[in-house]
Amino acid sequence: MEALRNFFYDKKVEKVLDIGTGTGKFIEVLKKSFSEAEFFGVDPDENSLKEAKECFPDIVFQKMGAEELYFENDYFDVVSLSMALHHLPKVKRGLKEIKRVVKPQGWIIINELFSDNLNPAQEVQKMYHHFRSRIDRLTGVSHRETFRKEEILQIIRQAGISIQFFFEHKREVNLIEEKGALDKMTEKMKQKLETISERPEFEEMQSQIEEFREKALEFGFQPATNVVIVGRKK
Repeated sequence: MEALRNFFYDKKVEKVLDIGTGTGKFIEVLKKSFSEAEFFGVDPDENSLKEAKECFPDIVFQKMGAEELYFENDYFDVVSLSMALHHLPKVKRGLKEIKRVVKPQGWIIINELFSDNLNPAQEVQKMYHHFRSRIDRLTGVSHRETFRKEEILQIIRQAGISIQFFFEHKREVNLIEEKGALDKMTEKMKQKLETISERPEFEEMQSQIEEFREKALEFGFQPATNVVIVGRKK
């Protein structure tokens, strides 16, 4: 993300925390802006952390949720939350914790996909995401549908974070161009659906898989646009 690198090129950053780090994909992005910094990653999912540790053996990864961070106050120069705002069980509490552990003159980076003003190929991705997130909710996993862009900005402002800069980031790619990619996606949807085979929603959602496949063949499958927000705690 060139805009992120340009914003931080003259700023001193020594410690970076990536919350909801998953397999560490966003750390790879952050390293291009903070090449000399010490990185920490936290996530509640052990399997994702195991993969992250294999990819980044020099980084400290810990099992931890955003709502309860085991770090001192005012400890990090940068705290990031990427593609995870819609996963937080308690959004306000999670953002409050982020503010607690970032230094008074530190920075907060929120990278979040949004659900409005998407092209047809991105709408297909949203359909796939919302299918999976609905099943997660039915099985007790915190996973909201994606927010609209203005909702995200409002959530951040209401949390007492002063937005200094934000931009949109879009990947111009069709993720089903590779042979067999669409078959793999539909198979994943079927496997996910099987987890609610005893629920009344099962039959209704079964038809959504074929609808998804038809739209993907017509329009393609492109990741939704993200809004990347850089802020400071007030």
